Amino acid sequence: MKKISNIKSAGYTIIELTVASTLFVVVLLSSMALLERDTHLSQSTLGMANVEDMSMRMLYRIEHELADALIANPVAVLTSELTAAETGTLEVDLTLDFPPTGTLILDRGTGLEEHIAYTGLGVGGTTFTGLQRGTQCTEAQTHDPGADIDVIWAGLAEPIAEQIAPAADQFDGMHLGESGPIFYRGTGTGISYRVPIDPAGGVNYLNGEDIQWGSTVGNAASLTGWSTIVFVPTGQVIRELDTADDINNDGDTVDVFEIGQLRRQIWDTAVPGGPVEDLGLGPSAILQEQCNHGSDLDNDGFEDPIFLWDSVRRRVHIKLFMLGHSVKNIPIVRRVETVMFLRNENFL
Repeated sequence: MKKISNIKSAGYTIIELTVASTLFVVVLLSSMALLERDTHLSQSTLGMANVEDMSMRMLYRIEHELADALIANPVAVLTSELTAAETGTLEVDLTLDFPPTGTLILDRGTGLEEHIAYTGLGVGGTTFTGLQRGTQCTEAQTHDPGADIDVIWAGLAEPIAEQIAPAADQFDGMHLGESGPIFYRGTGTGISYRVPIDPAGGVNYLNGEDIQWGSTVGNAASLTGWSTIVFVPTGQVIRELDTADDINNDGDTVDVFEIGQLRRQIWDTAVPGGPVEDLGLGPSAILQEQCNHGSDLDNDGFEDPIFLWDSVRRRVHIKLFMLGHSVKNIPIVRRVETVMFLRNENFL
């Protein structure tokens, strides 16, 4: 009886102990939930910081790579009819400055526009091989040859000649430049180029008064070497419907975005079908809208190509929209960009 009395005098009954234990558990669980939320937030912030840091280092590397480069303008002319069922080869006048793999645009700005992926360049420099028809949500079409039928590498975005109210079928996008809108063609997902090289392996980049252009293929400087930096999807996608989040702020949640990486590819045009050096340059966190690469990603009314090359001003505008870790499945997107001046003239 004395022991029971002592417990009562201390104010602890069985009911009180139960209530106290329950409250303790509730407080503990609440604290753990708060800690978990703070941990997720911290991880998300750190993840985004890492992505931004890696992106800035990647841009610095690209700036260093392109500073002395000569930018190519991959455009060819269709020389033979391409039927809608053809998946073997596409014949043009010259494939010289096209990357060994990529995407082509035919009959751009018309009802027959088609994006065609290719996996190789044929011997002789006049054919694209391994065709995948109707990519980027287009449909396979029959294309007739002719002087007006350009075969354009989809990667490069460049301003068109007519900048004062051009017809809608003359451009693919409108970018906001320092002095106003810039109408351009292409998707802006890549850039093809050469750099000064010394075939002897030294630092003498001149042959008389002419710069020697090429690329280092393997460990050897080659006058027939070429390079490209291009956006390559990883196969992962992010859907706005999954999180009900309007990633590009366009007023809906139905868009789908591909996640990819910038990769540098180097090859030797003297060896058709030869090896291609392929190196990732940064995080696999770059966003591009599915079926609409180079589209407006921040709803400012202007398209956002990754690469926009202005050959007149010799400037490259590089703009990346990067996806970081998310808080409670809400995507975090940051924009990183740079504008750089190239010391060399455009490749002709």
